[in-house]
This record gives sequence, C-alpha cells and structure tokens, in this order.
Amino acid sequence: MRAAIGSSVVVLAALLAASCASATDSVPSSPSPSGRQAVLAPIDRLDVRVLESSPPQYMVSVQAGLPGGCAEKNRHAAERVGEAIKVTVLNWMPTGSRPCTMIYGSYDLNINVGSDFRSGIRYSVTVNDKTTAFVAQ
Repeated sequence: MRAAIGSSVVVLAALLAASCASATDSVPSSPSPSGRQAVLAPIDRLDVRVLESSPPQYMVSVQAGLPGGCAEKNRHAAERVGEAIKVTVLNWMPTGSRPCTMIYGSYDLNINVGSDFRSGIRYSVTVNDKTTAFVAQ
C-alpha cells in the first residue's frame, strides 16, 4: 500500500512538473507580444536622489503612468553621454481599437545611474518628455 502511494506521489509530481514546463513554453519569446506595441510611458514624477555612499551614488526616481486598463509596464533603459543622462521608459499598449477601461494607474522605478560624476558639474536627466538637473556632490 505504501509503495502504491509513493509511486502515485512521484507520478503526480512528474505530471505537475510537465504541465508547468509546457505552460512556460507558451510564453512568447518575442519582445513584442502579439497585439501589443511598445510606447513611451507618461512620466508623472521625476527626481534625482543622492545615496549616502563614498563616492556618492545617484538614483533617478520615476513615477510612470499606465494610461488605461490595457496599459502594462514594459521596460526601461538608461544611457549617459557626457553631462546628459537619457532614460527611456516604455509601456505595452494594445494595437488597434481594443476597448479598455479609463482607469489611470502608475508605477515607480528607481534607476541607479552610478557614481562616476565630477563634483560641482551640472548634469541633466531626461526621462521620456520630462527633464530635470542636478549638481554632483
């Protein structure tokens, strides 16, 4: 009896693992899921914060919007050229004219932009359509 129960548990665990693996395989590997497009997220708030470390670390704090029930957080990327930091924040939005609720949401991002800044120099930070600046410590 115990051997039959033990065998049943092993078979059940194997079936569960196989069903989880097949569910994972159905996730699209494409960067753009079918019926979705990447669009710039609206930026509701933008701050630059200095972390207390030596040397000082700089963090870009962003509140990005989700303009409707169909919007989903996608990804962000940061790049720096000289005294300019550019951050791009993207959302997924449906293509076409799919009906969506008009509920506005938001999410927060904290993006570490490093510590390689010269003291006393003014740096600009642009996130999508918003810009701010800070003077390095």
